[in-house]
Amino acid sequence: MSVTVTKTAGHQAEISWAPGDDPKGYIARAIESDHVEGALSALGAMSVEALGTTEDLKRIAYATNQLAALLERRTRTMAVALRDQGLSWGQLADALYGDPEKRGNARRAYEAGVRQAGIGSAAADED
Repeated sequence: MSVTVTKTAGHQAEISWAPGDDPKGYIARAIESDHVEGALSALGAMSVEALGTTEDLKRIAYATNQLAALLERRTRTMAVALRDQGLSWGQLADALYGDPEKRGNARRAYEAGVRQAGIGSAAADED
């Protein structure tokens, strides 16, 4: 994967990627639809009030939610892949949340990923 974010100056950055990094166009659509811009605006705001008018806030909330939903789906897919590669629930929790004690959260992410992929039962064995 060769997606790069390069700080170009002060408070400026450039995002670049190769066509093979975005075969379904998710990155391009997230940028072109202003979802990345909206989500970053929400992330950087000192407060919700600082985001502007009600219409601005609605636009930013929608953009943030859309990007978060795409990233959540991808996280679930990665949880299934990591578990299938042999990670224990604790290791998966550490990979996803930085906390091996969050095994239940990791299990729920995995089970949601299995359902999302339609790959059968999400039986979660203990370890």
